This record gives sequence, structure tokens and C-alpha cells, in this order.
Amino acid sequence: MHERKSEMEKHADAFIALPGGYGTIEELLEVITWSQLGIHEKPVGLLNVDGYYDDLLAFFDKGVEEGFIDDLARCIVVLGDTAEDLITKMEEYAPVHKRVATRQSWGMGQSLECTSSGGKS
Repeated sequence: MHERKSEMEKHADAFIALPGGYGTIEELLEVITWSQLGIHEKPVGLLNVDGYYDDLLAFFDKGVEEGFIDDLARCIVVLGDTAEDLITKMEEYAPVHKRVATRQSWGMGQSLECTSSGGKS
């Protein structure tokens, strides 16, 4: 699985999670973590059909409130209620979170600097 996800990361321009089960959540959390670590700077989107991800987003917010998730890292996730809304927000995405590590430390190429524009979606 890890090799498959690594290949997916190399070739993807972005990541979108549709409503799904454990596998979807596991892959979603991995690409969010990779973004936080600095392995990629690609947008990570949630298509929140009928509020499917509301509880997961509340969990993320609780993590911020309790100090387990940096408030800027919460901005990694781009949220849209419709496909059109999500794609628009993902096209406008600019990473603003603090990195834990550089891409170089993960052997995936040159380090890229985060920008200071963007925000929560």
C-alpha cells in the first residue's frame, strides 16, 4: 500500500477524498501528514457531500483546540460542498502551514518554501 501511495503522490497534482470508509480516511490522513511534513505542497480536498465529513472536521478542530494540531496545519484541508466549489478552492490553494521537515530530508527532491498567502477553506 505504501508504495502505491508513494507513486500516487509522485504523479498527482492534488488529492480529493470523496465520502468513503476506513481506506479513504487512512489515505486522506496520510496525504495530510505528508503535507504537514513537507513531502508535498499539493492541495488536499474533501468533498463534503451532505455534511459527510462534518464530524471529522470537528475532530480536527478539537485537535487544534487541544494543541495537537497546529492552527496553520488545519489549513491543509480544503473543503467544498460541491465538486465545483471544491475544485475552485483547490485551484486557489497556497500552503500556509509550518513544515515539520523539508522534502530533502524525505529524499523526494528539493525543498520548497511555504507562501504566506491563503487560508482556511
